[in-house]
Parts: sequence; structure tokens; C-alpha cells
Amino acid sequence: MENIIQTFTKEEQAIFFVALFLLIFALVMSYAMVQDYRMYLDENYKARYSFCDFIKRERFYIYLLFASIFISLTNLLCFL
Repeated sequence: MENIIQTFTKEEQAIFFVALFLLIFALVMSYAMVQDYRMYLDENYKARYSFCDFIKRERFYIYLLFASIFISLTNLLCFL
């Protein structure tokens, strides 16, 4: 792994690390969204799973994910 990273130029390394950070952040946010929605379904026994309801309830996480992606890509474009 160290040899692969050393063969990258500085720009490629920056892109690689930003992409890796965004991937890990997206996975963590997705896990948090699913867990939050599961807790909601457990607390409200009359509620049924619906994709539209999931999107409505987890808007905050989705906006947070999009904002962090936008900020990271903007920083990447500005500094490269």
C-alpha cells in the first residue's frame, strides 16, 4: 500500500485522500440514517416502512452529507 501511495503525484494523493474521506463519511452517515429510522419505526408501531417517509425523516442527514461533499470538492478544486 505504501508503494502505491508513493507513486501518486501530490495532486493524485490529495484526490485519493479526499475521495477516501468522503466514502467513509458517506458510509457512516448512511448507517446513522438507517439506525435513526429503525429507532423511529420501533417507537411508532403503527408506522410502516416507506422510502418516501425515510427520505422525509432523514433530510437532515442527507443535507449534511451533500453539504460536506460540496465543501470537500470545493476545497479540492480551489487548492489544486
